[in-house]
This record gives sequence, structure tokens and C-alpha cells, in this order.
Amino acid sequence: MFDFKKGWLITKRELSLNWTMFIWSTIFMLYMGAVIGFLYFTQGYVQEESRLTHTLLDFILLLIAPLLGIDYSRRAFRLWQEDSYRKQMQYYRALPIPFAAVLGSRLQILLMSLIYNSILVFTLTYAIGIRTIPEVTFSGYLAFVLTTIGFGLLLTALYIYWEYMVNYKRYVFWSSISTILIVAITITSMNLGWNIANRMLALSIRDGLASPLMWIGLVAGIAALTLSFTIVSRKAKTRDLL
Repeated sequence: MFDFKKGWLITKRELSLNWTMFIWSTIFMLYMGAVIGFLYFTQGYVQEESRLTHTLLDFILLLIAPLLGIDYSRRAFRLWQEDSYRKQMQYYRALPIPFAAVLGSRLQILLMSLIYNSILVFTLTYAIGIRTIPEVTFSGYLAFVLTTIGFGLLLTALYIYWEYMVNYKRYVFWSSISTILIVAITITSMNLGWNIANRMLALSIRDGLASPLMWIGLVAGIAALTLSFTIVSRKAKTRDLL
């Protein structure tokens, strides 16, 4: 399914042409990390604060999770104006390279984006807010980070599928639906008093790297990503791009 050696040739080309994606991703991730850190700084995970603070924290954390693996390239920004992913598929199909190399490159870029963006967001979140919570340990915070990444991979798997299998109008439609679902979840959390972000942090601190929630999230996220790439590998090669 993956050809990482030939895929690296595509990856190097993508990085050279879209190096500005690291600038945009740095700005956005530092901003989001600062916001999440500030919210934790102002309320702490054991304190009862306003519903608005908890709701904002839940919404931003759920929103940022699937965005950690996205590359902020010009192609991604142009999606709203043109079917940039379809054009990319047409370009790669015209070249004498195996589709396994295309998928190998896509996974490489995904992992690079995920690692880079996660370091930015969660380092700043810790520096500004999480470190002020006395109960936080390194293993507890790492479990919290991995839990967030794991569940974020569930939506990332859907974005990978949409990227290769649907046109840009359907991509935008389903992306909008996923955002609406996140809003619905945060509103439900607010009304029921769940405080998703705070509960995730509390469970991570309590259980550390033995956290069942963390392992469930990671296994589910990796399984979903594997399934998404498998389906794309089988069907995208014969997709009608006209």
C-alpha cells in the first residue's frame, strides 16, 4: 500500500514548493496553543468556573485535534476556490509513478505535520496554563496529549478519504458537517456539565500512560487511518477525475 522510498521523492518536492506551509502552521498552532493554555491558566481543571470557559475549552480542543495532521499548503487554502486535490490527483496519475508512492508521501507529510504541530500546540499549552496545575505530571500530560492526538486521528482519517475520493464541493460539505458535529458535542457537554477537556486531563493525570482512554483513542485513531488509506489505495486509482 505504501512505497516510502519513492514517496520521499514526492515529499521533498512538496516541501520545496510549499515550504510556506510551516509559516502558516506555526502562526496558527502557536495561537491555538496560547488560547488553550490561557483557558487552563484562568480556570484550572479542578475548579468550577463559568460554562462559557469550559465550552470554549472543549470546542477549541475538539477543533484543533484533527487539524494537527493537516499541512497548511497553498493547495489546502485553494480548495475553497478550486478542486485542488483533484488536480493534484490528475497530475500524479499522468506521471510514471506508482500510486503507492503517492500514498507513502501523503503519510510522510501527515506524520511530519502531526509531530510539528503537536509540539507547537502542546508545548505552549503547557508553558502558559497546564504547568500551573499542581497535580500535573509529565506522564499525565503526555497521556493527555496522546489522547487528544488519538481521537484527532479519527477525523483525520475522514479527511484523507475525502481528499482522494470526493470532489471539493463534497469535501467542503462534509468538513462543514464535522465542524457542526463538534459544535453540537460542545453544546451537549455544556448542558450536561461534562467538561470534556477537563475530564480528559483529570483521567490522564490519574492514570498516566496506563490511561485506558489514551489507548482507546490511539488504537481507534490508528485503525481508522489504516482503514482510510486501505480504501483509498483500492479505489482512488480507478476514480474518474474528469
